[in-house]
This record gives sequence, C-alpha cells and structure tokens, in this order.
Amino acid sequence: MDIGLQHLRCFLTLAEEQHFTWAADRLGISQPTLSRHIQRLEGVLGQALVDRSTRHPRLTAEGHRLRAELQVLLPRLESALRPAEPQSTLRLGYAWGFPLRRGRQALATLEERHLVPVRTVRRDDRTAGLRDGAVDAALLWGTVSDPRLITTEILREPRIAAISRRSTLAVRDRVTWRDLGHRCLVVNTVSGTLSPRDWPAGAAPEIGAETSNIEEYLHAVAARRGVGVLPVSVAEQHPDPDILYVPLTGAPPAVLTYARPRADPHPHAATLGRVLRQDRTGEGPALPCHPGARVGSVAA
Repeated sequence: MDIGLQHLRCFLTLAEEQHFTWAADRLGISQPTLSRHIQRLEGVLGQALVDRSTRHPRLTAEGHRLRAELQVLLPRLESALRPAEPQSTLRLGYAWGFPLRRGRQALATLEERHLVPVRTVRRDDRTAGLRDGAVDAALLWGTVSDPRLITTEILREPRIAAISRRSTLAVRDRVTWRDLGHRCLVVNTVSGTLSPRDWPAGAAPEIGAETSNIEEYLHAVAARRGVGVLPVSVAEQHPDPDILYVPLTGAPPAVLTYARPRADPHPHAATLGRVLRQDRTGEGPALPCHPGARVGSVAA
C-alpha cells in the first residue's frame, strides 16, 4: 500500500476541521495538495471517505470508521517514530496566548525544585498539540471536554475588548457585554474561547470575521471586521498601534485549563498541574480595568 503518514495526517485533520481550506492551513500545505492526498487514500482503500456534495465536506460511514481508528493509532505511531528527547523533558503546549505570570512561575518551580526541564510549544489548535501527541500537557483558554484528557481549571481571568482605533466604540472609556451584542465579532475558530452563543438569545453579535490564530485575529480587529474579546493577559502580550484595549463589563471570565492525557502520561505532567494550582502569588488582572487601560499599547 503506497500510503504514508502524511496521507493519514491529512485525512484526520480534514475530518476534524470539516473544511478543506482550514485543514490545509493547519497542515501548512495547499488545498489542491490536500485534495490529492485524500483522493490517493480513497483510491487505495477503494471507498469514498468524504462526501463532497455539500458546501463543507462530510465524512462517509467509512470516513467515520477510519477517523475513529486513526485518532487512537496515529498519535502512537508518530510518537514511536519521533526522534527521542531526554526522557525527563516535558513539552508544554499552548494556543492563543501563554499565561505569562502563572505559567512562567510554575515552569521555574518545576525546573528548580523537581529538576524537570520544560519546553514550551505553541500549536494553533484546540488542544495545542495534545490531540496528535506533539506535547505532553497543555495550557488552554476555555473549558475542554474530551474523555481522553484529564483537565483542571487553573484560574479565571477578566476579559477586555479589542477595538479598532477607527471604530465608533473607540471614544468609549469602557464597553459592556450587551454593547458587543449589537456589533460584529471576530472569532478564532481554532483555539478561541468565544462565539455568539455566549450572548443571551436575541442579543448575540454577528460574526464579522473568522480567524485561526492570534495574529489573524488582531489584523481582523484592526481592519474593522469586528470587535475582539481577549483575556487580559493575552491582550497584554499583543500591543498593536491600531487597536485599543477597552475595559469590558458584564463579560463572563476567561477560564484557563490545564490538560494532560489519561493514557501514557508524562511522569511529571501531574506534578506540573499541582504546581500550577498551588502557585497563586502575584495573581491578578494583567490590565487595569479603568479608563487608563484604554491605550494603544497595553500597560504592564
């Protein structure tokens, strides 16, 4: 069978994204290349895996079967073929924004007290690399529901609105959750934490732009495609001359979750989780929630 890991990765990514363009972007290949890999896999198996008759590709019955098998087998196979790292190194994934205060302090504690080196890895997907075995644990914004993972809430943090300097909201000292319900919203469809469903029925914003990472997100806000909503510590890390960060009232807090696999976990993954939960010194909003926070570059 002339099938390689790339064909299987392509199919599993497409099965998860249900969109050729998003899957190709996530894989870092062109859409035609992705289509050829899927067609090659279908040719070898002799069965259609994807129904292309709808706007977004849907898995056939055989596609669902293969996806279920690959979700278990592919991460194990990739892990077995990956060049060995020092056994004690813990790979910590993150997406959307690394929680600097809590995260760096916990990593320092793990390395100094437990002698466990940690390598941080940014991966722009919902589980920051846990799903495909690229990392051993992850810090994720938002709640995570996956029976294959052990998850722990680490902290709750206020949110702040990201607004283009050219927006009519730019004259405000603060905005409310209800204000944003009358606006277009920029959403991160890969690792973001908000959608219009987080507003009350009948008062939800429309989606002005869909993005897949923090850089695309901020470009869309600056271009007035919509208003953004970020955890304050994420906004702190991404000052932008064309964006104002404006205090936001009435918004639900952003939840930071620590996740690690149930099966074959890193020997120190649970220890890092305990350190993250215990280390609450110096915690607090990264941005002041008053009119002085309404600046183009974020206050430290």
